[in-house]
Amino acid sequence: MIFGDTRRYRRQIFWLPLLLFAFILPTALQASVEQLTYLDKIKSSKFAEFSEGIDVLAKSGTQLSPFETDYLQLLKAYKLSYLGDIDQALLILQPLTANSDLAISFRAKALSINSLIIVRRYLDAFLYFEQLINQLPQVHQPIAREHGLRVIAMMYTMIERYDLSVSYLDQLIAENPSENSVCAAYQLRLEAWYSSDQTELLKREIDSGIRYCEDHNEPLWRQLIMVTKAKLLFKEGLYEQSKQLLLKEHKKAADTKYLRLITEFNYLLAESFLMLGELDQAKAYANLVVAEAASFKNYFPLVHSYQVLYRAAKQEKDYQQALGYHEQYTAAFTAFMDDKSAQQMAYHTAHSEILAQSQKIALLDKDNQLLQYEQTTLRHQATLNKLLIIALAVLVLGFAVMAYRSFIARQRFKALAEYDDLTAISNRYHFSTSAKGALALCEKGQLPAALIVFDLDHFKQINDQHGHAAGDWALRQTVDTCRNFMRNNDVFGRIGGEEFAILLPGCQSDKAHLLADICRDAISNIDTAASGYEFKLSASFGVTSAEISGYHLTKLIEDADTAMYQAKQQGRNKVQFFQG
Repeated sequence: MIFGDTRRYRRQIFWLPLLLFAFILPTALQASVEQLTYLDKIKSSKFAEFSEGIDVLAKSGTQLSPFETDYLQLLKAYKLSYLGDIDQALLILQPLTANSDLAISFRAKALSINSLIIVRRYLDAFLYFEQLINQLPQVHQPIAREHGLRVIAMMYTMIERYDLSVSYLDQLIAENPSENSVCAAYQLRLEAWYSSDQTELLKREIDSGIRYCEDHNEPLWRQLIMVTKAKLLFKEGLYEQSKQLLLKEHKKAADTKYLRLITEFNYLLAESFLMLGELDQAKAYANLVVAEAASFKNYFPLVHSYQVLYRAAKQEKDYQQALGYHEQYTAAFTAFMDDKSAQQMAYHTAHSEILAQSQKIALLDKDNQLLQYEQTTLRHQATLNKLLIIALAVLVLGFAVMAYRSFIARQRFKALAEYDDLTAISNRYHFSTSAKGALALCEKGQLPAALIVFDLDHFKQINDQHGHAAGDWALRQTVDTCRNFMRNNDVFGRIGGEEFAILLPGCQSDKAHLLADICRDAISNIDTAASGYEFKLSASFGVTSAEISGYHLTKLIEDADTAMYQAKQQGRNKVQFFQG
């Protein structure tokens, strides 16, 4: 009896660990999934708790399934990205983008886009962006869809396709997402409306967005909406209200520790104080932005902060310091515009690459079908098929050569008909056609537009004293210099011998005046020694806007031309705005 009981006891001891493994381990794994899901939910509303939870779970030694391990890595990458460790975040995300789980892979691509934009790897970001759009219909997990829709909308806002951005945000809201995603959708949609001048929609919805995010404890999105509200107040000339709103919310913004939000608060405060004449405060907040974001030469708040410092120094009559700040502002503005161009180019390049890959896959599928057909047919008519293939190849090659020659010829004739052969910008006819089309779109959408007309001062003397080769050199240098400061959608043309015009769709009059002054300053600083002669180069500028002159190109040119001649009468090398 004693021996039998002992064996029974040993058998119980043997099976006990297996029973524990069978019943307790699944419960522990389930707890891990629930914990990861909870951390995922609070990552923006309670970042400190989220961050600590990730660290605790990573160090706990809890046995995780492959899915849970990947999920934890995804959240860890989010934490690193939020804290600014972009390189480490991308290192973690790279293998996750090829994960077998579609939701993990999809979210890793969406998060990679956020990180790649920060480090200006735009082509990689837009390649992932195109993949998100193509994969969205196959993704059904709510959190993954919410994340993807938000990132797609953000990217369309970045390249100024506000209509597409809003449509994806409307789709996100219609899917009844989490409170966090509703707040994000509010913020992104309000930002798109502000950027596209849809003021009435913005005013109607902005307070609802603030209340919703406040009621659902989403401080980051609430503060980002506050930035948009402050911008709207500033845009409408309510500088004191904008200042008071920003000061009231400043500590809450700082508590988020989110650099983009903090710098936007500070540069808006700097601009508000400047407009109110409080120069010391304006300079203090502008210098905060410079200290926080000086390494980001293409950063929009940095551009505005240098402009505030330049204008403040100019008002204080400290012209030496003003000149230094103006140079920094010009460099930052140029870097910002170059960055916007790089974004647009990356988007079109990525779109073309994805399209080419799709076409290549379709072509390969067709090639496979053709090969199968050939294998079946070759058994019976091998010789005939070879002759047909050779004939077809010769015919296709002939058509290809003819099509290529026709295309080259059309391109050559098109360039001769539309572009000035000396400066490579639009000639008067092409400028007129392009500008009228752009003005029609602006008038239809009730968007602002401005026109700059300028010509070189004493240009005839340059030709007479130094020859036409020097004059041609001066014209080319002027065009190359001014083109550095223009956007992709600006229309630039040579409308006379030394007279040029720039149409600025969607541009307010004050921004057009600033661009004209920047171009004027840049032309006057051109080093003419490279032409082989020493001479002074300058230009007189006339500026008008659709608000004053309407949307008819003839009237805009006439008014801008009038302003330009007023600038010449005032001593040349000046910018004059048409007063009506």
